[in-house]
Amino acid sequence: MREAQLKILRAVASAALGRRLSSEEEGACAEALREVSSRYPEPTLPLVVDELLEPSGGAASAMHTTTSGLANLNREVAFALRRLVEGDLAGMFDGPTTLDIDLTAPVVSLNLRAVYESDALGILMICAAAWLRRAVDRDDGVKRILVVDEAWKVLTHLEVSRWLQENWKLTRSTAVQCIAVVHRLSDLEAAGGRDSEQVRLARGLLADSETKVIFRQDPAELALVRDLCQLNERETAIVASLPKGCALWKVGQRSFQVEHTLSAFERQVTYTDERMAVGPEREVVR
Repeated sequence: MREAQLKILRAVASAALGRRLSSEEEGACAEALREVSSRYPEPTLPLVVDELLEPSGGAASAMHTTTSGLANLNREVAFALRRLVEGDLAGMFDGPTTLDIDLTAPVVSLNLRAVYESDALGILMICAAAWLRRAVDRDDGVKRILVVDEAWKVLTHLEVSRWLQENWKLTRSTAVQCIAVVHRLSDLEAAGGRDSEQVRLARGLLADSETKVIFRQDPAELALVRDLCQLNERETAIVASLPKGCALWKVGQRSFQVEHTLSAFERQVTYTDERMAVGPEREVVR
């Protein structure tokens, strides 16, 4: 558990800073987490931030420095992490883990729409995914599906992308199926600079996906779709002309054209054009 917590803490800190942590900063994060875990039943991000800003003598000794020296070293990381527990993000990840969520329900949804425009959305999504995966990561024989919508937001952060790739490779052992949703594959290419590690990781996640479900794509996207999804000419032509509600399922080396039919309830919960369909007098003009 501690190792998993440290990995996500380092990934989030790196993403919040917009750069890789130095070896000293990685060590400082480990000591801060160790100190907090030794004093509290459950470490929280605010407690870690407090420990980074005002480190204990034990942490300073472990880092072979003084408390003031360690505080100076920790300052940049601490203020980057504090951004995640204050302001518009307050209340999301600054307290103990929520225990009253019914994980036996057919569907559990973590709605981050309120912070969709935040530049920290990718970090928040991966924190949510990490918590949810830990919550369902139990050997009870139940098969579960973990869905990350707008996955390209996650992949814009290098350390978070590394965490995602590493953890998704382990999900088969716990009967958890992972689904990443992107609207355009060019979003994956935009995760970082050309030939950057972020883009390679994004491509790697796609390559590691045994099943790819591809709805109709813009003509400008077809060459990229063909390349990344390893489609042949016939499959590419199908993707270009798919009617609404139909998709090309690429399962290993086999492909199928599948029509997706929504039930009345599914149509209601997935209908996203309501604002576009409402006139000035708030009458639906469908």
